[in-house]
Amino acid sequence: MRWLEYLLPLIFLTPLFATAVVVIGLRHLFQDKPGFSPSGHRLRQSGNRFRERLAEARVKLFLAGALGPVIAITPLIYGMGRMLFSSHQDWLEWSIYGLITTIAALIVGAFMMALSYRISNLRLRLAGAMNVAHDLQNLLRTQHQGLYIFHDVPADGFTIDHVVITEHGIFSLLVRTRQAGPEIAQNGAHTLRLEGERLHFPDREETRPVREAQRARRWLQERLSRDCKREVPVKAVLVLPGWRIERVRDNDDVQVLGDKELSDFMQHSERPALPQPLHDDVLRALVRLTDDQQTHHGLSPTPR
Repeated sequence: MRWLEYLLPLIFLTPLFATAVVVIGLRHLFQDKPGFSPSGHRLRQSGNRFRERLAEARVKLFLAGALGPVIAITPLIYGMGRMLFSSHQDWLEWSIYGLITTIAALIVGAFMMALSYRISNLRLRLAGAMNVAHDLQNLLRTQHQGLYIFHDVPADGFTIDHVVITEHGIFSLLVRTRQAGPEIAQNGAHTLRLEGERLHFPDREETRPVREAQRARRWLQERLSRDCKREVPVKAVLVLPGWRIERVRDNDDVQVLGDKELSDFMQHSERPALPQPLHDDVLRALVRLTDDQQTHHGLSPTPR
């Protein structure tokens, strides 16, 4: 019965299947939900979406690291079993098993490298979000009158990192992090040039961050104007933690800030005061937008 030659080698795969079952059963140990309360309620705190993505990427890395070798050697183990039970040696068949194993190992290795890069990028973005959140919390301690901070505000297909309401305006904040190259990191010269909407990093040039900040401002302004039934001015702010900015030409629509510049910009008092009725209407609209009054930071509106 020739079919037994293909069926009996499956016995050698039993330990691999058992290992796979154990690994899949243990994945819950890594499935954290940092963006949720113990009751399962979603929180909107600074950097939560990065924490959630980081937790998901770590689970995938665990599964790839544990299941990847099992999947890769499965054809090889099966082929060894076939060699024991086969009535004749077919070297072309054995070569195919080895080729499949090699290809599977390469795919698993590439997938793990991609996950490692993603985890490194998410950790950098989370660090940038926490850096800006720290500056905002310091601002909240020193200037809490009429100051409100909303984190991770949902928009149409994207997220606004922070929306800040002060006595002098409404600000849409986007945080963007960029890794410095090894030569730059070694020299410690984290400086970029700003020319309108162009960001000239030492190793590349980008316009996308400024355009994303413009898009976030337009969306927020249109949404608040519709909810408040009046024109609501919104100012766009792009924050680049860890970088010092050399301003060749400022952007008229977006205020681009480097490291440690956010607090000074927010405390600038020459801007005209925001009317209290508009201030309160915008606050209520943002609370409705985030759909949870416990997710924003600040004090209740104080009458003037």
